[in-house]
Amino acid sequence: MNPFLIDTHCHIHFPPYDEDRAEVLARMKERNIWGITIGTGLKNSEAGLRFAEATDGVWATVGLHPEHVTSDYHDENEGEKPEKFVTQEQLVEIASTSPKCVAIGETGLDWYRIDAALDVEQAKTEQEKVLHEHLRASYELDLPLVFHCREALTRLAEILQEEWNAGRKPRGVVHSFTGTWDEAKPLLDLGLHIAVNGIATFPPKMGSDPDKAIDRTIEHIPLERLLLETDAPYLAPAPHRGKRNEPAYVEEVAKHVADVRGISLKDIAEQTTQNAITLFGLIV
Repeated sequence: MNPFLIDTHCHIHFPPYDEDRAEVLARMKERNIWGITIGTGLKNSEAGLRFAEATDGVWATVGLHPEHVTSDYHDENEGEKPEKFVTQEQLVEIASTSPKCVAIGETGLDWYRIDAALDVEQAKTEQEKVLHEHLRASYELDLPLVFHCREALTRLAEILQEEWNAGRKPRGVVHSFTGTWDEAKPLLDLGLHIAVNGIATFPPKMGSDPDKAIDRTIEHIPLERLLLETDAPYLAPAPHRGKRNEPAYVEEVAKHVADVRGISLKDIAEQTTQNAITLFGLIV
């Protein structure tokens, strides 16, 4: 039987849940919600796989978050500080250890997280090198990719178009999407999915252009390409904003998307759940 909803991007194997993970999982089970817990470094990717193997309704990914490539910033929520580079071989080796690995990533471009001491153009090049290692791993394993992209959506689309031009067809999802429709359309034209999270429930920033609000993009995303996520423990949606996020709160994201689209929660839940099952090859 299909779940009600799938949180396609969370980090429930991270340390913030060490004290009450059983309760968090119980709330997911109570609401019939599945989750994909995302790796951001090699060691925590391995930990995510082991956690997924021991947990019904949870899958995992293997990747290196692009911010680690060009920044010394360390988010203690991740646990041990990740490395700055990974190879195709390392990604494949870890991902191949578990049938619960359903994607490569998160990977991508993060031009927001570039240390001031670095040459910006060289740093961008280094991020692209690591992104290509993830792309090659995904082709070798025939797995989708989970893309993280901040302040670089146009460049990400260019890179993926180059892959298509070379006869390769990367598939996957751009997670935590907050861009405009003009930024989303080239990615959708390349066959990607778009995932939205609690950011969509936040009130618009003072003075922001309403035509560029994420809701305007949500209105246009084809339903068969839409995914839902939390990015837990980050970005808790209203009415939980400011608290630690958790996968059960993906229902609040679904409610918001249903309201924006003017359709029922049931319809949004059924379509986005099927989208996730199909993209990630989840076994029902």
